[in-house]
Amino acid sequence: MFSPPGPLLATLVLLVLSTAIGIRPVVKLIQVYEARHELRPGSAGRIRSLAGWAVIAFWLMATWFFATIIGDWHVTGDLAGAIDRSWLRLRILLEIAAALGDND
Repeated sequence: MFSPPGPLLATLVLLVLSTAIGIRPVVKLIQVYEARHELRPGSAGRIRSLAGWAVIAFWLMATWFFATIIGDWHVTGDLAGAIDRSWLRLRILLEIAAALGDND
């Protein structure tokens, strides 16, 4: 019978996936900073660099969210319960993401 992977294996998978997903925006942001040493307020380069930070913030929040589920699962041993308890954390993260995404 199939047994789901444990929290430690899930942590390893999350680390690999998070790195694979997050490496591109980080490299892009570094390239933008290297290409433009002086980013004046209102310039296109400055706006692109701020957008790069938002993508990295969203990536970090998603990684943190899934890590909290895995940590909860590891402590309690109940994956379904950990997912149920994660809804409040997801709501808080979505409010933070909305605040970060609001550039008005």
